[in-house]
Amino acid sequence: MIKLLIADDEALVCIGLQSMLKWEQYGIEVAGIAHNGAQAEELIDACHPDIVITDIKMPVKTGLQVAESARSKYGRIPLFIILTSYEEFEFARAAIEMQAVDYLVKLELTPEALEASIKRAIKLLEDYKTVESFPELVHRSNLQELREKFFIRLFNNLFESKNQYLLHKEDLELQLSAPAYVICTCRIMVPGTVPPRGDKLVTLCTSTVQMAKDQLASVKPCYVTSLDLRNFAVILPVEEVHPPHWKPDIENLLAGMAEVLHNYFNVTIVGGIGNAVEDPYMMHESYLAARRALPAALEQQSFVFYSTGKKGTPEQPLFDYSASRSEIRRAFEEMDTDALYSIITNMIAAFEGQPDLLVAATDAACNVLYMAASLLSDGENMVEQIFEDEPEGYRAIYQKNSMEGVVDWLVQFRDGCCDILSSRKQSYKEQVISNVQDYIKRNLDSKLSLNQVADIFNFSPNYLSHLFSKTAKVNFVKYVTDTKIAAAKELMLRGEGRINEISQKLGYDSAFYFSKVFKKVEGISPREFMQRIESR
Repeated sequence: MIKLLIADDEALVCIGLQSMLKWEQYGIEVAGIAHNGAQAEELIDACHPDIVITDIKMPVKTGLQVAESARSKYGRIPLFIILTSYEEFEFARAAIEMQAVDYLVKLELTPEALEASIKRAIKLLEDYKTVESFPELVHRSNLQELREKFFIRLFNNLFESKNQYLLHKEDLELQLSAPAYVICTCRIMVPGTVPPRGDKLVTLCTSTVQMAKDQLASVKPCYVTSLDLRNFAVILPVEEVHPPHWKPDIENLLAGMAEVLHNYFNVTIVGGIGNAVEDPYMMHESYLAARRALPAALEQQSFVFYSTGKKGTPEQPLFDYSASRSEIRRAFEEMDTDALYSIITNMIAAFEGQPDLLVAATDAACNVLYMAASLLSDGENMVEQIFEDEPEGYRAIYQKNSMEGVVDWLVQFRDGCCDILSSRKQSYKEQVISNVQDYIKRNLDSKLSLNQVADIFNFSPNYLSHLFSKTAKVNFVKYVTDTKIAAAKELMLRGEGRINEISQKLGYDSAFYFSKVFKKVEGISPREFMQRIESR
């Protein structure tokens, strides 16, 4: 059966959609009903629907934001049919950009129009959702989101070790082999005619970042990473660290990008440019230097290079995260809300009433924010929920110009985070293990050791082993073994290769060891299993 999710904040609309067609005639079951954007996202994660019919305007999150989030997580499926009471072209264009199946006006909605949209969706599902292509589509669509999270962790020095960084880099197929790299943190300054929050702002900023990627990539190989709605970082390769002969070229490249974006979208782009670093693992040094230069860039409305000052003495270091990072990590991993509350309270006490530490306090808040987004499977959704009443959402941290503002943000984050984690403790753990299991199924050609997978998901091996056994009711090694042997049997049934070829496809070092494991699980050798198939 095809799964359908209906999302609309008007109960009568939901009831009407449920009864407008006889869904079983189309092989469709209504898997869930959501009345706001947050509920819709939760149900998408829980039910994995194939089609979503959603109102474009809903509380908490809009239908377009839900569609954008689902697209970044899952790729082309679920398919979206967008409903609205508004007929403005701006909404239609945004829906088209999200590759929605259709855009329907509620007042004009008839069973015939809905049926036509559903039939189009079913046809697309037949094209997209095949056993061979769907997992690969999901993997490719997730790659950009995973790469952005990788760079955010790198910028904020959140990897536990260089080995963990190297594992992630290899898994995401990232090429970072230039002699040196420099980071520029860019701010999008939108025209005063654009509302401070809403679909128009989201569309404008998203389109701006996408064009920045296209413009820069056409001139120089680089990576562009969204930090939030109004801020993005550019990672640029350079020839050397000292002397910085590359400065004029970098400045001209960024100025050219800003000019193109201004001509297209009437936005102003300014940015702070950090120092060059030879080791990509040390990009956080360039990123922090770029952030120190950003206030001057905002004041001068241009691109500004970081400078240590007239006497050559470095500025006061930003927040020293090393002391509390492991404690915060453990608190997030184990859902220890008491410890999390205490850690952030101590952090607030260290900064409160110290206006000279404003940059350090902002840096501390950003690091805690990124740890939540990185360590929790639904971390970004959670912090969006905490700051849903703020015009800029959780991104308001970038607009705080006083210590009082940063402290207020930290208090709101602390209280909201602890409340939500307390209520989500069990469901979160189940989602984490589901993600781990999906990763294992996508990477059966690898050895998949506990240490490697723990590094990928940013957990300690002991914690992941304990969580996996408790939640999945089977230990990690047995789950990997059983999953690989099940895949081996499928390959044998389809006649896809000899025993040694199948063992290689499933990441085994030798056919002998594979045969030994197979016999332990199935009670017979792979050869005996294949002989039974041939004798049928």
